[in-house]
Amino acid sequence: MTSGYAAGTDTVEPSAHDGSRAMRVACRLIGLLPTKRNLTGTDWVNGKYPGRTYPSAAAIPWTFKQTHTIQEKRIDGVRTITVRPLLGATRSHIIYTHGGIYLNEFGRPHWWIIAELTRRTGAAVTIPLYRLAPESTYREAFPYLVSVYREVLRTAGPEDVTLMGDSAGGGLAIAQPWAFRDAGLPAPGRVAVFAPWLDVTGTNPTIPKYEAVDPMLSVAGPVQAGLWWAGGDDPRTPLVSPACAPDDLLAAVPPTRIYQGTRDVCMADATVFRDRAVSAGADVTMRIYPGGFHVFPAAPRLPESREVYADLAAFLGRPPLP
Repeated sequence: MTSGYAAGTDTVEPSAHDGSRAMRVACRLIGLLPTKRNLTGTDWVNGKYPGRTYPSAAAIPWTFKQTHTIQEKRIDGVRTITVRPLLGATRSHIIYTHGGIYLNEFGRPHWWIIAELTRRTGAAVTIPLYRLAPESTYREAFPYLVSVYREVLRTAGPEDVTLMGDSAGGGLAIAQPWAFRDAGLPAPGRVAVFAPWLDVTGTNPTIPKYEAVDPMLSVAGPVQAGLWWAGGDDPRTPLVSPACAPDDLLAAVPPTRIYQGTRDVCMADATVFRDRAVSAGADVTMRIYPGGFHVFPAAPRLPESREVYADLAAFLGRPPLP
């Protein structure tokens, strides 16, 4: 079911017939929703986001509060949440940057991911609720993320820190070590990302074949969001589009795991990033899940998701659950 590649140009052709039965059913159900049909073109982003009421993050589930300690603070004036499991805690500390094409706030499915991460790894998880586009840009986000990392290093060694994220947040997770280096901070121990968005320009010629079978995402709207996030700078700048980074930055990427489904437009640029990073000398492995939709680990009960979280636990040095 799963193919993992560490180098080369190997890939898996997208197909609606791949994946577990549960994955195929999930993709069909997602495809019945109006989301993708309503999100073609750019009218929806231009009509919805400029001048909006700024969104709020999803509330912490009350059941989560029964099993974790919750700490909230303002770092550089931005709300930042840290959760720790009451049972089975380890030394690991995850900094998790959420996805949402840089436009949308931390949502309920992100809490499902965080709950599974803490259950599987025993890690504390810090959630930086970075300011979003179009109100803000990457130029404000990265100094804040540097401050978050400094705060985490007060109680955790860099070798115990894992940067994680999904989609746009996966791009942030991969790019953050470059900002940390420029700030004179040590590199984190590792990076692990779900379906990272690694080139906001949407110009990869292989994207259309993935877009054709992706039940969730179209490309044009996110490209507009990426331009807002770049704030007038070149959208290929490495902190915005890590797949476009020069070799010296790619060589400095910490040990990295990418978990990527093939029914996902992000597959195209994840492959480019992996190949370029490995060629530059970085330790980057991509686990490819045929038939997987965008950020499928947000559905933790899928067989493929259980496999992802087991691999993650091993990557962080946690024995598998019985």
